[in-house]
Amino acid sequence: MNYDNATLAAKLHTMSELLSDVKKAVALRAQESDLALAEQIITEPAQLGQQLNQRRKELDIDLATLELQTGVSASTLKRLFKDPDQVKFGTVFRVAEALGVKLCAVV
Repeated sequence: MNYDNATLAAKLHTMSELLSDVKKAVALRAQESDLALAEQIITEPAQLGQQLNQRRKELDIDLATLELQTGVSASTLKRLFKDPDQVKFGTVFRVAEALGVKLCAVV
């Protein structure tokens, strides 16, 4: 196909506008993702316990079932949900894994 200069310039301009729109959409999505991540940052141990307990409730898992799945006693689960500082990290990790919660560090 042969394009005259005016047609080629118009097509390039249209492509440039589309690319600009895509760049804006990607930047907006990155901002939304950053905000969502910021909302999930845990600054207090009790927040982690609350999030794990909320996830347990969302999955409709009672304490007895979670106890069977993790080997962690119901009393320890209650302590974990109230204050994770009261239990070993391995226990927190096991419960998080059973609930499908990924623990990760963001640096």
